[in-house]
Amino acid sequence: MRIIRKNLKYIFPFLIAIMVLGLVLSRVFQPDDSNIDTKTPEPEIRINATLASEYVGRSAEVCGEVSSASYVPRIDGKPTFLNFGHPHPDQYFSAVIWNNNRGKWNQPPERQYRDERICVTGVIEMHEGTPQIIVYDPSQISN
Repeated sequence: MRIIRKNLKYIFPFLIAIMVLGLVLSRVFQPDDSNIDTKTPEPEIRINATLASEYVGRSAEVCGEVSSASYVPRIDGKPTFLNFGHPHPDQYFSAVIWNNNRGKWNQPPERQYRDERICVTGVIEMHEGTPQIIVYDPSQISN
């Protein structure tokens, strides 16, 4: 024990130097994931909007006709809803575009996709009993 206490003035700076070196190396050698889109993984399946509730938690391409589309600025986050099957509140499925992403579209999404048959790619999640996909980018929607 005396030996450790006696050499602590040498051991402690050595341990600090190793920790600093590890921190520096962890910043320098990071994997290149610049070509990976973490928000929209490749879809595992392609399904009709009526089946979306059976695939919650999975990445999918969900297809159907947009029966109603609306921009709702009075709700926090100012979402745009693209509802499939029936208008809200009886929709089978919804695609949600938050306001911070609306600028990525050339025209308002609620006009562009209304009454169109489209496919939406992303991870299906449940919100208040309705399956939905959050849309971050126009590339997630195809006709």
